[in-house]
Amino acid sequence: MNKIIKFLALGGVVWLCAQYLDGIIVVDYTHAIIAAVVLAIVNTLIRPILDIISLPFTLVTFGLFSLVLTAFMVEIMDYFVSGITVTTFWRALLFGVIVSGANSFIDRLQNPKKKPMVKKETFTAYEEVD
Repeated sequence: MNKIIKFLALGGVVWLCAQYLDGIIVVDYTHAIIAAVVLAIVNTLIRPILDIISLPFTLVTFGLFSLVLTAFMVEIMDYFVSGITVTTFWRALLFGVIVSGANSFIDRLQNPKKKPMVKKETFTAYEEVD
């Protein structure tokens, strides 16, 4: 049930991005949900492979190359979903960062971290030995 709620919320984020950002066009809310699902599939299947291949570039750029990979994942999603269009690389980068941030926020809402149990230290009385 959490996955369904997550994809509906991410579909809403995709729809809002299309409403407020120039260069991102979504036909309707159904295509926005489909785009969220396809983006999740692409990030699950293709992203780890590209992360390993591009590790030297990521290390040299201190992690900034991962933003390029995020934009590339959005471009791949744009290719597979016919009802969404992302016009430029920079719009794909901004769109990917917004959706990624929303995904992290939704994950945090659905799975709040529990406070760790603090163990009370027990001290025992002892005698000093001469």
